[in-house]
Amino acid sequence: MPVGSISSSSDTVGVAVVNYRVPVLESKQEVLDNCQRIADFVEGTKMGYPGLDLIVFPEYSTQGFHPTKWRELCTTVPGPETDIFCEACRKNKVWGVFSITGEINPNGNPFNCFILIDDQGEIKLNFHKINPWVPKEPWYPGDQTMVVKGPKGLMIGANVCYDSNIPEIVRDTVMKGAELVVRIQGYMYPSKEQQIKVASVRAWENNVYFAVANMAGRDKLYYYFGHSNIIDFDGTTLAECGSAPDEVTYAELSISAIRRARRNWTAENHLYNLTHRGYSAVKDGVATSPYSFYKIWSEDPEKAKQICESLTRDAPEQPSEEQATGHLLNK
Repeated sequence: MPVGSISSSSDTVGVAVVNYRVPVLESKQEVLDNCQRIADFVEGTKMGYPGLDLIVFPEYSTQGFHPTKWRELCTTVPGPETDIFCEACRKNKVWGVFSITGEINPNGNPFNCFILIDDQGEIKLNFHKINPWVPKEPWYPGDQTMVVKGPKGLMIGANVCYDSNIPEIVRDTVMKGAELVVRIQGYMYPSKEQQIKVASVRAWENNVYFAVANMAGRDKLYYYFGHSNIIDFDGTTLAECGSAPDEVTYAELSISAIRRARRNWTAENHLYNLTHRGYSAVKDGVATSPYSFYKIWSEDPEKAKQICESLTRDAPEQPSEEQATGHLLNK
């Protein structure tokens, strides 16, 4: 794919990812002031990268994650925060991905949201994080993957942070048509190596572009390692930030290249091969799923839960050392 440029074309989508400085915010007004800072980032990045079609900000970049005041800083979607983002996208004629942590949920704890806004200032997608990072995150889990047509027709799927550690979430997103999976994250040390690698693995195993925006710097709890990156659909890195706050990097994603690859690749066409097993030996391959656990999970979720618990533990609370040791000895 084209790299090292600040342009794009009718066939390429210019994508920027931001190592946004982790905000430490104490009030709603401070959140709105930070939203304006994000809007200024949109404007400045578009000026610096005239080919920019899509800019991506990390999870927690809007409200931060205050250890005691997080509920006070929650909001609605749409709301005053997204109003600022919508105007920034409309004014600068770019699409943007933004974070809302959290969106008020009348039926329980707030949602952790991935917001995609188009270049007309319209909210096109509000994805709720499916697998919140336990045991620290209080967000109510979402229940569906989401994909929408993005700039120049590139199909965009949403993931939030820990979601991308679950292969099934990314695969389901791709099977809904995603050509670019955008992962917004607030990941901290010590998991730097794992999270950089998983983006490349998910891109490769799903023949999909991956764009990751991560926070950088320290809040009241953690130091976030940055390394926002853009990954080609063959798993190679197109662009990557370092660990400094507020770094931005950029790459072009070819629409025709990924569609040609999915059409023409054979040995490494993981999507086609998933449901055409052994087509060198069997005409058209075998489509039937050989994965018994997924059949059980679909038909009997409680039984699937029991299987998982038999391999791990049977309660959310972390067992004592004696309980854990006894469990292992008795297996």
